[in-house]
Amino acid sequence: MPANAYAVEPIEALISDADPDGTLAPCGLRRLVIGPEALAAVTATVDELLGQSRQDATRPSVLLLVDRTLISRRGEDVKALVETRLAERFDVVRTVLDDGHAELHVVDSVMDEAARAAEGRAAVVAVGGGTISDIAKVAVQRAGEGAVPPVLVTVQTAASVDGFTDDVSVVLRDGVKRTVPSCWPDAVVADTGVIAEAPDSMNRAGFGEMTSMLVAPADWRLASLVGTDTTFKPNAVRLLGTVGEDLESWAPGVREGEAGAVASLARALALRGIVTGVAGTTAVLSGVEHLISHMLDQYHTENGLPMGLHGAQVGAGAVIAASAWEMLFDRLDGGAAPQLSEAALDRDEARRRVLAAFERVDPSLRVADECWKDYSAKLAAIEANRDRVQALVEGWAEHREELRGLLRPAASIARALRDAGSAATPADLDPSVDSGLARWAVENCALMRNRFTVVDLLTVLGWWTPADVDEVLGRAAGAARAASAAQAVPAAESRKD
Repeated sequence: MPANAYAVEPIEALISDADPDGTLAPCGLRRLVIGPEALAAVTATVDELLGQSRQDATRPSVLLLVDRTLISRRGEDVKALVETRLAERFDVVRTVLDDGHAELHVVDSVMDEAARAAEGRAAVVAVGGGTISDIAKVAVQRAGEGAVPPVLVTVQTAASVDGFTDDVSVVLRDGVKRTVPSCWPDAVVADTGVIAEAPDSMNRAGFGEMTSMLVAPADWRLASLVGTDTTFKPNAVRLLGTVGEDLESWAPGVREGEAGAVASLARALALRGIVTGVAGTTAVLSGVEHLISHMLDQYHTENGLPMGLHGAQVGAGAVIAASAWEMLFDRLDGGAAPQLSEAALDRDEARRRVLAAFERVDPSLRVADECWKDYSAKLAAIEANRDRVQALVEGWAEHREELRGLLRPAASIARALRDAGSAATPADLDPSVDSGLARWAVENCALMRNRFTVVDLLTVLGWWTPADVDEVLGRAAGAARAASAAQAVPAAESRKD
């Protein structure tokens, strides 16, 4: 086997360099194996984590957790290949999860089934995408309650999200996506040969997911400045700065499915997940752009429609999020001296907005009630910190450059997405999102979650009227058009040559 078939990433060294004073949480991920032939490392990785020697005659019980999606590499069934190799050393039991939908959902019934299958196993090997990863992390956590948890090894088969390497899971509760604590995987094995053969749409969606790092840290810092989030850690942002520093250089390779670019994407997403885990919060990489994606998922799920790829939606949302920030900067830098809007902080009026927004999703208002729980808590936090919010906008010059440093311009994000072949607008998504649905998702995104973002600041300043939402969407559309035009110029020049 070639020496570069796979490599074990030096996780501890990367974290130590960014966090010399130890402000970040410990990383529970013990192995990150990446490379074009990393599947060959799965059995040895489980073996090492269990502390078993190859001469030991015992055969530990290993659960292979999968869904019904066929995943292949060079014509071979990846799940069958992993099972065959594991069976050389372990007693393997395969559990295939299926909730009856075209796409598996991370719901309690599925997680309970997986947890029952994991009980008493020495290890769980989860093979698949982000959904299987999230289910496996919850299953191992539940199986370990009151007992020694199984070792968890995740075999990543696509670079569509960054959730493989963190300690949380995105679950569906009462029609609403929520991020809940689960557990770290002990190891993640990312075979870039398998990932390169994943559908192009999945890896392009992964690039979309990458762009949240270009906007979300500003939302996280903003929440800390107004006092609604005390988790902000500068060293987490410093660690994030080492991820995907040159993403523009390999974006075109993602579009073309080049092995090197796909490997860069897989590594960058893996390190992003680690950042989330050691930061102790998803807020470092989840702001307005994720809220927009979750809103679209809510609508599609409740209406029985196919969901789009999360990362692709995040990418389109990142252009919109950056545009919202640019509108805020332009207005505050223009000398505006806004006061907090009492109407925006009125609980009765806010509840009316929440009910009106989510009645479109679910007329029974079950979803609205779930969202109101979070939004009402956020309103209370804003009210308790209203002096800090007012002080922030009055002393904007003091914080302007720091916040700008945590953002990329909407046009820059859109250009990178276009280069990678990723969606830069809601209309680019699959399924395509029409202007009415996109506007609903953007206008109401802050109403679903207890997390302060730039949209919340615009709202409490009275700058999130229908006209303001239209302005933000117009700015985002303009950024995408400019990116398309810039991309067309080199293509035209190439044809002349």
